Amino acid sequence: MAVRSTGIQAARIDPFGLFKKECENILAGAYARLRHDKGVALPKIDIASTLEDPPNEEFGHLASSISFELARVLKSKPMKVASDLSDEARKGEKFELVESVQPAEPGYLNFKANLPHLARLTLDAIGKAGPNYGLVIASTPQRIIVEHTSANPARPIHIGTSKNSIFGDTLARILKARGHMVQTHFYIDDTGRQVAQMAYGYKLLGEPAPSGKTDEFIGRVYSVTSTLVEIDENKRRLALLKKTNASDLDIVAVTKELDEWVGVAEELHSKYPEMFDALSELVSKEEDPQKSISQLIRRYEKGEQETKTLIRRVSQMVLAGFEETLRRARIHFDQWDWESEMLWTGRVAELLDRLKESGLARNRSGSWQLDAEKAVEDFGLREKLGLSPTFEVAPLTLTRSDGTSLYPTRDIAYTMYKFEWAERVINVIGVEQTLAQLQVKIAVYLLGHRKEAMNFIHFPIGLLVLEGQRMSARKGRYVTFDQLLDEAFLRAKQEVEKRSSDLPDEVKDRVAKRISMSAVRYAMLSVEASKSTNFVWDRALNFEANSAPFINYAYTRTLGILKKLGKFDRPGSFDKLNEPAEQNLILCLSRFPEIFTKSADELNPTLLCLYANQLAQRFHEFYEKSDISHVADTKLKLQRTSLVEASRTVLQTVAGLLGLELAERM
Repeated sequence: MAVRSTGIQAARIDPFGLFKKECENILAGAYARLRHDKGVALPKIDIASTLEDPPNEEFGHLASSISFELARVLKSKPMKVASDLSDEARKGEKFELVESVQPAEPGYLNFKANLPHLARLTLDAIGKAGPNYGLVIASTPQRIIVEHTSANPARPIHIGTSKNSIFGDTLARILKARGHMVQTHFYIDDTGRQVAQMAYGYKLLGEPAPSGKTDEFIGRVYSVTSTLVEIDENKRRLALLKKTNASDLDIVAVTKELDEWVGVAEELHSKYPEMFDALSELVSKEEDPQKSISQLIRRYEKGEQETKTLIRRVSQMVLAGFEETLRRARIHFDQWDWESEMLWTGRVAELLDRLKESGLARNRSGSWQLDAEKAVEDFGLREKLGLSPTFEVAPLTLTRSDGTSLYPTRDIAYTMYKFEWAERVINVIGVEQTLAQLQVKIAVYLLGHRKEAMNFIHFPIGLLVLEGQRMSARKGRYVTFDQLLDEAFLRAKQEVEKRSSDLPDEVKDRVAKRISMSAVRYAMLSVEASKSTNFVWDRALNFEANSAPFINYAYTRTLGILKKLGKFDRPGSFDKLNEPAEQNLILCLSRFPEIFTKSADELNPTLLCLYANQLAQRFHEFYEKSDISHVADTKLKLQRTSLVEASRTVLQTVAGLLGLELAERM
């Protein structure tokens, strides 16, 4: 079991996994002997599934619940079965990583690890593999596309979308570390109404050179234009209703909506008076703004050159701002894909023809719809897709009555395009898109791409709000990702000032920059992606628990100790690390490969956040209780120093997977 190996071999070692495997083998042997001794037919049991973490490590490091299942068959008490299994376990081969197997009320079988042996296996592997420790390579690496962010190029990235960006980027980092070939893609939605409204307003203004950050300038154009167009449209609707003697209820509803948009207009006028006044005058002179915008959409879909030049130019301005913002958060993309290309290359037209030929598409007053529910029944997809017997999949509208395609149709074509390279496609998109993503999956399946459909994954992102604030990008009520990062930097710098006022200003800025960016990423990643997140500053920048600063503080403590002690020789054994704080830290380090593998295979970055927080917590406890500098026992000093070095290495690795940038001083 001793590991004196190359760095590559050491990187693949899963110390706690080896302990767990030995527990499985011991349990399997004990169970087989018990079956023989009892002389009765006992059921086959998945031994691994019975092993779990006990509520308290004083009971053991793994516990099995197998006795409860066997007790029903043997008509015996679980505690009696646990005792019998414990006796049988001692008759087997000599343990290596398992120190003891003990029954415990009301019927569990508790396994304790041989901690000196586990410590040597773990710390030797970390020493050999360095930053690659725990990054277990998948047995069958895949080509994977992670598509994320994909914000409309009509305004800056706001904090709601930033959660999508951070989870998508982190997924890509984890999957790459697992050995997969990963590409990150940004899908530019340049054919929708929002982009057309933006381009319409920009053209009315005479296509001016942006002042300030490009995406922020164009975002103002979009919000003001959208608001003015909505006011104009509601005024037209209200006039028509009054002219046709419509019901008071309809008139009241439109009046209420008009009043809401007038309120939005007042807000925007107070923020951007010059731009608002200019656009207000220009829009008022237009015969029918909505009609002009619809014409822009149709001309762009057809690839009309003047319109194409206008919309591409404005979109590129916004995308340049996106890239600038995303770089601040350590996010980049391998490829930017234009939605319009799906139209201009004929992919959407070809897709529509194939869907019409499938017999599952219907023409409804000129609009084509896909009968997704019938597709589910015809292809027997209900169980494969995990749909309940009562769930009915809504029809998917493929085209408008004027023949122009809709976003989901283009998304199907784009999905097929991505599978030309990838074996697995992961779409990191809002939870509200769950139905649309399901419909895309069904469409891909009925087109004959069954394997691809099953490897098409929607990774849902829940709502994010900043300390309870609701936002509306369309109405100009939003907090940008840049504003979030700016505020995080200011708050982090205040904390650095309080803790290290003697540092040079440039060092304070560098430290605050790293802490703030990492704090934002961690605060989002630490809550499961599909859940709603309320971003709270006091939690994000908490130096005491469950935050990036808390993890960073553990890292800087490791650096301080190692710098003070200087070079040291790695010990050959770790038999003196007997204090609870030391053993808890060793156990935590030993579990990193298992946690990393699970996080990658289950697409769950939050598991790594929980692990990073636990490792930091365990290290802080070790730091407070275990003296290193003044200990007289040289062997103990070396063993504790190795434990510090291993902690630093794993903290740095897990931080890198999460996209955190650790500061060396705080």
